[in-house]
Amino acid sequence: MTGQVDSEGNLQTTNPETSGRYHSAWLSMMYPRLFLARQLLTDDGIIFVSIDDREVYNLRLMLNEIFGEENCLQQVVWQRHGGGGNDSKYFATDHEYILSYAKNLHAIDRLRRPLTETEKTAFKQKDDYYETRGPYKTSVFEPMRPDNPAEGLRYEIECPDGTMVYKEWGQKETGFLKLKDEDRIVFRKKQNGEWQVEKKIYLNESKRVPRSLLTKVEKNPKGRRQLREIFDSDGIFSNPKPVGLIKHLLQFSTNSDSIVLDFFAGSCTAAQAVLELNQEDNGNRQYIMVQLPEPTPEKSAGRKAGFETIDEIGKERIRRVCQNFSESSGFRVFKLSPSNYETESNSETDEKPTLFSELEGTLDPLREGWLAEDVLYEIILKEGYPLDSAIQPVKELTTNTVFCITTPNGTQSLHICLDEQLTETDIESLDLSKDSVFICRDIALDDTLAANLALQCRLKTI
Repeated sequence: MTGQVDSEGNLQTTNPETSGRYHSAWLSMMYPRLFLARQLLTDDGIIFVSIDDREVYNLRLMLNEIFGEENCLQQVVWQRHGGGGNDSKYFATDHEYILSYAKNLHAIDRLRRPLTETEKTAFKQKDDYYETRGPYKTSVFEPMRPDNPAEGLRYEIECPDGTMVYKEWGQKETGFLKLKDEDRIVFRKKQNGEWQVEKKIYLNESKRVPRSLLTKVEKNPKGRRQLREIFDSDGIFSNPKPVGLIKHLLQFSTNSDSIVLDFFAGSCTAAQAVLELNQEDNGNRQYIMVQLPEPTPEKSAGRKAGFETIDEIGKERIRRVCQNFSESSGFRVFKLSPSNYETESNSETDEKPTLFSELEGTLDPLREGWLAEDVLYEIILKEGYPLDSAIQPVKELTTNTVFCITTPNGTQSLHICLDEQLTETDIESLDLSKDSVFICRDIALDDTLAANLALQCRLKTI
């Protein structure tokens, strides 16, 4: 009512901390985005939200409402700084939070991350199974939580010299016997003469549960250095997340063909993390980065480098990072724009149509100055095809230009022709069937060709 928000509810002004509605405005901005994020997640999907102390308590309540409190996986504490802060008035803030929620807790498996290179060095021992199981290390076969043991853990184990050791063990007796049959149990004598029972842990079978306290992943200064190395300039983007942090989260929350969506993409750290992780484990993860074209601050390093908006920084970062990977690594850029269909325009700047202009528009509904690529993608969306569908021109045609649109998995395809006139010989060479979908402009068809095509395939017109 006072002109502080536009027709879609977006703030027209900044949101200073001195505002009496500072928290309310932030929550109003976040709620619809997080609600939509839940709708976009697969049933076994996971969302991570990075946040600092100012809003963590409000954000967690909101996420509980949207995702359900039972689907909260963890409130992770990330050590973002490792020193400094002596100029702080009260406390030097070393950490941020990462709230993690599942769409459906019962749909996800146990979360496990691969070992780091440092952790792998502990696996030094070899046995007769080295060719198949690789090196191993041992751990004491005792309860991980001796102060809270489970039932059935107290029983006798016979050692190599016949000594019987009766105590609480790390697994029930059936589990111990199975490990022993598989030659995964080691008996060692300690200096006091007592037997110590250990189990083998093989490198090939080892992963780690992610921790709620992240102190050994990359910190914020590393993110700034990584961006500086890419752009050969400092300060292009303020406070970029380090690639290692995002990779750490992706390692235990995605599989090799997951889709990663970041709708506050910033400098597109997440895209670089996906590309690097794919190269490390031969994955085929895809990424979707969403960033509003927010202006870069005046006199900032980003503006001086020629980046008028933040999204331009992200796109250039991905371009430069992709140069280090295979030719199959790349991306497409899409932005919201008015429809290419004149009859679907809702622009307030359009003149009120007259009866004559409406009749004229029925001849060809495409807007003046339309581009083929824009129309093709609009048709793809209208037909329910994903934006990463393959678009290939049919090469064997002589007159018309026909594009074949195929979904990534190759299960669906359609043909589109945007020419003003169709030739019967080119259409015949497409070898369309009853199940084929063919889309063309209505003005390109005469009555005879339209009737023949309607009998031959599933004809749709623009």
